[in-house]
Amino acid sequence: MAIQSNFPVIKPSLLLDFANTKQLDPRITFTRASTATYYNGVTTAKAEENLFSYSQDFSNAYWVKTVTTITANATTAPDGTSTASSFPAITSGTLNALTSGSTVGASGQPLIISIFAKANTASFLQITPATAILASSFANFDLSTGTAGSIAGTGLTSSITSVGNGWYRCVVTIASASGSGAIVFSLVDSNTSARQSAYTGTAGNNIFIWGAQAEPRSVVTAYTATTTQAITNYIPQLLTAASGVARFNHNPTTDESLGLLIEEQRTNLLTYSEQFDNAAWTKSDTTVTANTLVAPDGTLTADSLIENTATANHRIFQSVSKAASAITYTATVYAKTNGRNIRVSFDSGSTSNSVEAGFNLTTGTVSVAASVAGTYTSASATITPVGNGFYRCSVTATTGTETTVRQNIWLLNDTTQNYTGNGWSGIYIWGAQLEVGAFATSYIPTVASQVTRSADAASMTGTNFSSWFSQSEGSFYGEASSLSGSAFRSLLRAVDNSTANNYFEIGLVTGTNNGVGRFQVNSNGTSQWDTGNASTPAFVANTFYKVIAGSKVNDFAGSRDSGTVVTDTAGTVANNLATFEIGGRHLSSANLLNGTIKKIAYYPMRVTNANLQALTS
Repeated sequence: MAIQSNFPVIKPSLLLDFANTKQLDPRITFTRASTATYYNGVTTAKAEENLFSYSQDFSNAYWVKTVTTITANATTAPDGTSTASSFPAITSGTLNALTSGSTVGASGQPLIISIFAKANTASFLQITPATAILASSFANFDLSTGTAGSIAGTGLTSSITSVGNGWYRCVVTIASASGSGAIVFSLVDSNTSARQSAYTGTAGNNIFIWGAQAEPRSVVTAYTATTTQAITNYIPQLLTAASGVARFNHNPTTDESLGLLIEEQRTNLLTYSEQFDNAAWTKSDTTVTANTLVAPDGTLTADSLIENTATANHRIFQSVSKAASAITYTATVYAKTNGRNIRVSFDSGSTSNSVEAGFNLTTGTVSVAASVAGTYTSASATITPVGNGFYRCSVTATTGTETTVRQNIWLLNDTTQNYTGNGWSGIYIWGAQLEVGAFATSYIPTVASQVTRSADAASMTGTNFSSWFSQSEGSFYGEASSLSGSAFRSLLRAVDNSTANNYFEIGLVTGTNNGVGRFQVNSNGTSQWDTGNASTPAFVANTFYKVIAGSKVNDFAGSRDSGTVVTDTAGTVANNLATFEIGGRHLSSANLLNGTIKKIAYYPMRVTNANLQALTS
């Protein structure tokens, strides 16, 4: 190929292929004094699961009827749709039952059976697992008083929870099943009825039912509807790297390997970042139910935020103190729709000084553009998919000199913030974060206090550096992206170990001359070559760029993405270079990449201009 013919005649003396190897070269020293989160592109967690088919359509042949005739779409269900079924007793003095058309359960595994039910002319429901699942087991429920009744079976427990409008979620938990079998739902006479007893009440009496679910867990999760087949969903799992362990990050929805993640130090200023039921979060015309859905980290810690029936702004919020100066913050939260969209904002304790943006949790788009009010400036917003319907929603702005910053999470009816709630719609939320900075960094969990994630630092020194580096001439190549689409972000730097007055550096900047990266050579404190900044073309956040620069006495050149080569023919090379810094200026703790590096290479020669373009094509 023509491009291959323009490759350098020598191989690189250093090749760090982070995206493919997903490991550190042993010559690299890496430090980070705290844990940190990332995606490894492999690990997933089981999310929603429902082993029943036709979980709302009990008239379907999947459900075996015994002396009952189900009427579909007979009344309003807990989700506000007209999809709840009537479950009548056709004959008095016999078993009136509905049996699942598939078996559930496995030996030694937990099992949870749940169904939403509402009293009508009948009041009592019994859930009966097959003997093969658990011998002699059953549980009764009083749908008029909302109380759990008599139960039987080793390790079986039951609960009943109001979900509004006379509906209850009836739950049976089996700690360890004996095997698999069908589940029977039946009408009974009382809360103390025996297992599989006949219904002796008036023929034609009925209850309403909706949303049956079977899941092999020890804790019940939010209801997941099914149709023709059972559902098991998985979510990419957000992992936690131990302190001192490098992160090789991946795109959670495509599994693309993004390379080595380098981030600056950040602090999550919010407490109880996953526990929205905690008093640290103030609720306004909303309720929070804790731990109802599997969160992005694979744990059952995502909460339900549900609106009440008021005509109001439905939200939760948390306030923290700040210095009396203009500060740039970024607020984020993970969210998934449960019938509503979300608005994320922060303000000074009053919406007169604020920033806000709306997010559509079905389409994964910013539905209401970020805007500021009062003393706030420079608004922006992003939404990022992380799998299984969850999105990380982010809003950024610079405050005024107020001494409070309050992060708000609002429910939206489409794009409307003030509306009349129905009492059951809302969103699932997890992992809120408020950090100082113009862009969101990786999630930092908190509980009772604020938590700081330390900066990542990767470098080579001594013979680990000198064994491949040429002091007289050479060319550095890098492929990287940054979380920030603003400011100067250092990709790599060879630097002296004392004054930092000598260095050869490549970085990304908001705009660069001729569309190249920013390339700098400094010798004894004097700039020898600097492509500098320009207003255009800007580099885009979370976009990979290929940059390369060569250095030799009176011969400097660089290119980005095979673009026009920028050159300089006057200057000396840097002296006494002894350390190679990867992803930032770690000796000065400034201008870290805040992004991922796929690849770095070094050629111990000033490669040709044709080479520069070929290598970055």
